[in-house]
Amino acid sequence: MPTVFIRYYFAVALAALAMGIHTIVMPWLAAGELHLAPQQLAWIQAAGLFPIFLFMLLGGVWADKNHSAKYLPALYFILMLCTFGFLYSIRQSQLSFNSLLGYALMVGGVMAFVQPLRERLLPNIQRLSSNKSSLQLSVIQIGLAVYVTQAIGVMIAGQMDLLGVELVLIIQAITIFAVSVLFLSLRLSEIAYGEKASADHLDKSGLIESKTSSKINKQGVKSGLNFVWQNSTLRQLIILVTFNGFMHIGVFIVVLPIMVRDVYNLGAGYFAALQLCFVVGNIAATLGLLKRGETQFPGRDVLFSLLYSGVLMLAIAAEPKTTGLYFLVFFWGMVAGTSASLGKALLQQTVSEEYRGRAISIYSLALFGSAPLGALSCGYALHYIDAFELFFIAGCVTLFFFCCFLFSKTLWSQQQNPKGQ
Repeated sequence: MPTVFIRYYFAVALAALAMGIHTIVMPWLAAGELHLAPQQLAWIQAAGLFPIFLFMLLGGVWADKNHSAKYLPALYFILMLCTFGFLYSIRQSQLSFNSLLGYALMVGGVMAFVQPLRERLLPNIQRLSSNKSSLQLSVIQIGLAVYVTQAIGVMIAGQMDLLGVELVLIIQAITIFAVSVLFLSLRLSEIAYGEKASADHLDKSGLIESKTSSKINKQGVKSGLNFVWQNSTLRQLIILVTFNGFMHIGVFIVVLPIMVRDVYNLGAGYFAALQLCFVVGNIAATLGLLKRGETQFPGRDVLFSLLYSGVLMLAIAAEPKTTGLYFLVFFWGMVAGTSASLGKALLQQTVSEEYRGRAISIYSLALFGSAPLGALSCGYALHYIDAFELFFIAGCVTLFFFCCFLFSKTLWSQQQNPKGQ
């Protein structure tokens, strides 16, 4: 396996470890330390996602421009500075709703540009690897690394009561710095666009197989939106992930920490354990996909993930015990892991090279851009109904949405591209 693939693999994995820490620290500081109301927690969770809504499409256009990938190390370095800045505010006893909100906005803003740039590299990295896996399997392999290291990050953050939040944030910042160094060690522009590299180690590794066209479509956001909308498979995939972002991410990031605090009367350890169960479910699903090999009709698995999610949300609405909730969240993670891996693989194999960055940004915008609206809706809904009622409503709506999608055969009949292109 070429060194370039190993570096990319570890960079993405370490980035996931840092984000695993982030997903625990932020909501628990809001809910468990500051004891904020559900509406305030919803605003903090939404703040990390709003910049994606605002800037992701611009990030996709930027990702499709020549040499833009070379900015990845700098973006991760900025992310590290944001983490140290937040740590400084905590050390100065300035932890507040406003400081959490500001930190969430900064992280979201950086990630809006990082996401399309980083994923834009994957098809070229896959083509340069010594194993001739399909693109679908390469996406799943990367997904496995992400889920495993994210689980490690969740476990580290779950020890906040023992380690202290400051040490946990230092670990997060150092990890992000390592990601920046790994990306800095790669010749990202040459890898991203298949240009002739001058470095000897690139030539010896056989990294440059062919030149891609340097004529990138210049029409920007509008052309990317038109391309996605005119492709029926991409259009339906985007509609589906938009629903997932609004309904499922919104419920997960707001209602779950409130349930832990107010319904089960437990602390950061139990909340982190639930998150860990979810990520372990992601890992189990990814391992299952790798063992199964290529999925001939990935769209079918993505569709049935709606059915399974709806059933699991209804089960959570039945007020399980603490142990039962572990198992339900684990299975929810399996469903989400299957849907995410095959959805991304379907996107990568369907989109053409010149639109790849924009298509990835539209996909991410659909998923994470709708999530803040879902988070805010859940936060304000908890003022009128309890958490279990909200899970019941979300489960019913999910099942209805699944039934609506059954009338369309586009995703159902979409086959895996055997060449992985």
